[in-house]
Amino acid sequence: MHEPIAWEWLGLCAYDDAMVRQEDAWRTCRIAGSERCLALEHPATITFGRRAASGDLRTSAAALRERGVICRETERGGRATYHGPGQLVLYPIVDLGRRGWGAARFVGLLEDIMREIAAAAGVDAWRDGRGRGVWTAAGKLGSVGIRIREGVSMHGLALNVDVDLSGFDLIAPCGMEMVRMTSLRDAGAQVTLRDLLPVAERALRRHLGAVVGSASEVHL
Repeated sequence: MHEPIAWEWLGLCAYDDAMVRQEDAWRTCRIAGSERCLALEHPATITFGRRAASGDLRTSAAALRERGVICRETERGGRATYHGPGQLVLYPIVDLGRRGWGAARFVGLLEDIMREIAAAAGVDAWRDGRGRGVWTAAGKLGSVGIRIREGVSMHGLALNVDVDLSGFDLIAPCGMEMVRMTSLRDAGAQVTLRDLLPVAERALRRHLGAVVGSASEVHL
């Protein structure tokens, strides 16, 4: 039985600051075994994963500056994605080596967490052969990108709750030219990111091995 994962809500957090927090949490997990999930929103930010290509960015540096969007290269898997207020980002820093979990199992669990959050908001989401993450009839709802270093995870998932979807027009999301991104609000759910934080915490702890209270159901 694993110790409960600590949950830390950071609110609106700059990407660089979140990376410092992740590195600190990674070192603590690596040394002491204590695990943590950082929950947050980012200001308007485009991140490029290890497989990003030059064509993933669809606009100019001047246009990005005008919109106040920053760009960052990262060590996570995947290609380009957009972050902005109203998108729930979870960075679970967990010891996968101690659990005996590989990357594929962990990514699948992160997808399950997003599907459970969506279901609590009344939106049906599923996996799709076009790529990792979760999808709805209206388009792609959430993305996953991780890095595993010395058996400990970094980065995580990004679920579109009520984010401004026009930010995704700046990139080829996940390297897919024709993909349409959607959000829970776009799919008709009348919820905010703050509404879903308790749901997200319960879902994370259920799927990653620690239960808070009675976890048989999730309701808003």
